Amino acid sequence: MNKKNILIATAVGVVLVLGGAGIALAVSDLGDNDGPLTGETLDRASNAALAEVGPGTVTSAERNDDGGSVYDLEVRLDDGTTLDVELNDSFDVVWVGDYDTNDNNSNTNSPAPSATPSATADTSAADQAASERGSAEAAALAAIGSGRVTDFDRDDDWDHLYEVEVTLDNGSDRDVDLDANFVVVSVDDVQQ
Repeated sequence: MNKKNILIATAVGVVLVLGGAGIALAVSDLGDNDGPLTGETLDRASNAALAEVGPGTVTSAERNDDGGSVYDLEVRLDDGTTLDVELNDSFDVVWVGDYDTNDNNSNTNSPAPSATPSATADTSAADQAASERGSAEAAALAAIGSGRVTDFDRDDDWDHLYEVEVTLDNGSDRDVDLDANFVVVSVDDVQQ
């Protein structure tokens, strides 16, 4: 081979190696989309969340690739209430609620009160979230028989949508997973 052909072959080899590394890097980034929002994405998500729930401050905004919502935001309303707001990839609100509430000091089985956004805000999503939470808690209590709800989370696992923790009179906890129709899927990770 002459020098010209060797240089051309070397250059082609380098381009192929670098191109392959770039593709590998791009593919590896596709699976890890979780993380804080920044720039224009943060602005669009924040504006959509605040338009739904009313005046407040976005205290946390993350991308979510767990199969549920695309953007998860936490908003502290001007009245001090904290809400979780979930958005789809078009920045449409798909869920409003407070799913990380720990009601350990509460002796009631009723859902946590929903926030009262400003009078101009649309409260339909918050009302629906409170209704769904109440239905999930009622179904979990019916499955366990007695106790009080001490934790509620909306989940995006493939096999269930809601997780409800029920504390029994003896102090032990039971974890109840429910599907989107409030049917009990498992109790303490045992399929029903």
